[in-house]
Amino acid sequence: MTRKPSIVIQGDRERAGDAVVFLPPAGSATSPYLPVGGRLPPDLLAVHCEMPGRGRLAGEQPAGTVQQVVDRWTADLSRDLAGRRLYLFGHSLGTLFAYEMAGRFTAHPVCEVAGLLISGAREPGHVPRSLIATAFATVRAERRLTDEEGDAEGVHLTADLQMRREYRAAREPVRAPLALLCGRDDKFVRPEEMTEWKKFATGPFFGTFTFDGGHDYYLAGKDLVASTIRELVDRMNQSPKRIRSGK
Repeated sequence: MTRKPSIVIQGDRERAGDAVVFLPPAGSATSPYLPVGGRLPPDLLAVHCEMPGRGRLAGEQPAGTVQQVVDRWTADLSRDLAGRRLYLFGHSLGTLFAYEMAGRFTAHPVCEVAGLLISGAREPGHVPRSLIATAFATVRAERRLTDEEGDAEGVHLTADLQMRREYRAAREPVRAPLALLCGRDDKFVRPEEMTEWKKFATGPFFGTFTFDGGHDYYLAGKDLVASTIRELVDRMNQSPKRIRSGK
């Protein structure tokens, strides 16, 4: 049986050139970034990566590691968006997906990773301060999406938090421009703590951007988040120091 695509493309492929790839946070079944993607301009595609074994892909075997999930998404992006410039937006657990994906496309540049937009998480290898029970309660309270997505018991969230705990970064820093985004009241990471990410990306650093709200600030600040992404894409694309993958 043919597998369903693991990515959902929002926008006009013929009209748009570059693509913002949204990597999901812990607990997601469908992409929480669709409202943000819908606010991007027509020349930018929004690409939403979805977790195997959930939502539209519920009939598939769930992936057990960050690397397994990224393997699936990278294959689909390589097939559908070969030759495009990609700007990877990863939030929370999604930051690890973004980091792994950037490494894959650096080694095999079917697509160019033109920017790494890291949101709401400490660097790879950092042990979160919060216990799993605290993380579970806080994320569910802020997001209020798990019941609607068929995860009333928090099974997806629990599995994803375990995936984050078990992840070990095994690659060199990726070659990509970097920007950091964070909610001012995030209980898991403070904006100043995110600067350790600069050790994991060797491209130019475009700054730290803070938003009103907590861990899932993008749910309330959709317009500002979309306009910030647009601004960063423009700046990264125009930078004379922009690093091209594989070169």
